[in-house]
Amino acid sequence: MTRFFEFVISLLIVVVVFVVIGLFLPSKRMYTYHIETNRPMSTVSDLFNGFSRFKDWNPLLRYDPRAKHDVSGPAEGVGAKFSYQSRDKMIGTGSWEIVESVPGEKIKYKLVGPASGKDKTMTIRLTRTGQGNKNVKITQEYRVNYGWDILGRYSGLYVNRNIGDDVKRGLDKFSALLATIPRFDYSQHPESFEIVQMPTQDVLLVSTASKRNNEDILLAMENQVSWINKVMEGNGLVANGPLRIVTTEFTSDSYAFDVLQPVRKATDVEGVAAGAKMLLRLEGPVSYD
Repeated sequence: MTRFFEFVISLLIVVVVFVVIGLFLPSKRMYTYHIETNRPMSTVSDLFNGFSRFKDWNPLLRYDPRAKHDVSGPAEGVGAKFSYQSRDKMIGTGSWEIVESVPGEKIKYKLVGPASGKDKTMTIRLTRTGQGNKNVKITQEYRVNYGWDILGRYSGLYVNRNIGDDVKRGLDKFSALLATIPRFDYSQHPESFEIVQMPTQDVLLVSTASKRNNEDILLAMENQVSWINKVMEGNGLVANGPLRIVTTEFTSDSYAFDVLQPVRKATDVEGVAAGAKMLLRLEGPVSYD
């Protein structure tokens, strides 16, 4: 019997020590991580200010690709919301909702999920940096309040690992996503832009670059169009829409772009979405004298 009481007393001492230490642990935690990109502020800000490309950079669903998810509210800005539901307890049910948006400066998300704590937020801060302020510093900041949740305070000891790893992974993927987007500041364009869903098309695409003057740009375009025409002729293809020029980088000295020609088999119906993978016989490079 004596041993039993000794065990109970020892257990109580451990519990008391656990609680006392927990009371002295911080009730709030913060984690930050940043990267830098040479993409325009407008591109960076717009990607964070909505959820159209959320799955392309945020690692939330990497643990369960089959998790159900839905986007609601406006397409961008305050009220836009990404909700998810997974059978994986680590992901559970939750949401990201934009609660504050200052384009070009800050986008703040309210986080709901199974992780410990309340008042969880993720804030993206954007700062111009680099030579001529042409680069953008992206800082992602996570904040959580555990209140009097003792277990939550202990979990806060590992916030750098539990949350930090995903923050790092997400921003690194975001950087990779930016690398696929043309380096062009469309905010300077006089006309407004609209996001639309285009039908799937087979295209011939070739990347090129030239000095930023009309003669060199025109020559580069003509060279690549000649190659595209040669491939089309050799594979029985015809144009399935107008030729497109996609800007990939636009600097004071150079202009990099993709020449893109939608195509279809000559026997296919014009305007029909692409079907099976198209197999081509590539032609050799076009020679110019």
